[in-house]
Amino acid sequence: MARGFNDDEKQVITNSLIEQGKILFGKFGLQKTSIHEITKNVGIAQGTFYKFFHSKEELYFVILEMEEDKIKEQFANLDIFKENQPKKAIKRILQQMVNTIEQNPFIRELYIGRNMENMLDKLSPELLDKHFKNDSISFLPLIEKFKNEGFIIEEAPETIASVCRSLFLLTLHKKEIGEEIYTETIKLFIDLIVDGLIKEEGE
Repeated sequence: MARGFNDDEKQVITNSLIEQGKILFGKFGLQKTSIHEITKNVGIAQGTFYKFFHSKEELYFVILEMEEDKIKEQFANLDIFKENQPKKAIKRILQQMVNTIEQNPFIRELYIGRNMENMLDKLSPELLDKHFKNDSISFLPLIEKFKNEGFIIEEAPETIASVCRSLFLLTLHKKEIGEEIYTETIKLFIDLIVDGLIKEEGE
């Protein structure tokens, strides 16, 4: 009988699966990358993969979350109040985040065929719920900053996270929106989000 893995070994294998997943997904895409190829590169049996991830789509989602965290971190420490026009600054940051998302190869992969739908179908409700809750929590520091500066934000963090998620999901539907009006549509959507969610006293 094969022995189990201790905690250190589990962490090493998890990291290796993520590393090889990034390499192979980046090279071949989600659909053309097989679990066999990933596990062969890691040096474990194919069946062992399922001790760590339920599907290759779940592994892809974990990598996507890591890419998303990098994007959030890139913009998290920007001082949006130094220009005395914080609403204008947050609009600019949202536009920059959209541009970054559009250029990210792992997110671009979701544009192809039914990759987004296929990935979501393979994810557990618990994993998605955890992801959405983490999204909401990530907005709390920004909400507090605005409130401390005298701005009024009445919507719940969950609603704000959902609205921003809707903005970023629009980047997956450029063709459906119409490429000739896509840029202006995104700009208007950002204006509506910021002006609708963040009110100055007296507005």
